[in-house]
Amino acid sequence: MQCLEIITIGLPFCVFKIVTGLFFHQYWLIGLGIIDVIINLVNLLFFFFKRKRIFHACFLSFLVCFLKRPDENLKAHWQELGDSMDVLLSFTLVAYVIGGGYIKALPPVHLSVWNLSVILNVFGAGYSRVTHSIKNLRL
Repeated sequence: MQCLEIITIGLPFCVFKIVTGLFFHQYWLIGLGIIDVIINLVNLLFFFFKRKRIFHACFLSFLVCFLKRPDENLKAHWQELGDSMDVLLSFTLVAYVIGGGYIKALPPVHLSVWNLSVILNVFGAGYSRVTHSIKNLRL
């Protein structure tokens, strides 16, 4: 499930940041997306070889924990806040690009990568929801 999460959530969110950053010349967004790509690819590699992630899911999750420095028993909650902030940012970018009509102006390569990311992200959300429901039925 963690591997699928990286492929269907983590990497698509990176694409949304990078493509939006490139289109609007927002270098902070490009940088954030590139950092998140590195985090996700390293996590994916470690998952394949060690069966666990070694980093937070995204830079915002790392940043929140770095700034707050929570106790170990609260760390997961603060990581979740960082992850949630990343979800909000990514979905806001998608809504802005689509809602503002900018999607039509994306270069063809960016649009293809964007569309693939949307497809992966929607599939991942649906798959996650179904597996969560099945898990709850077994309880």
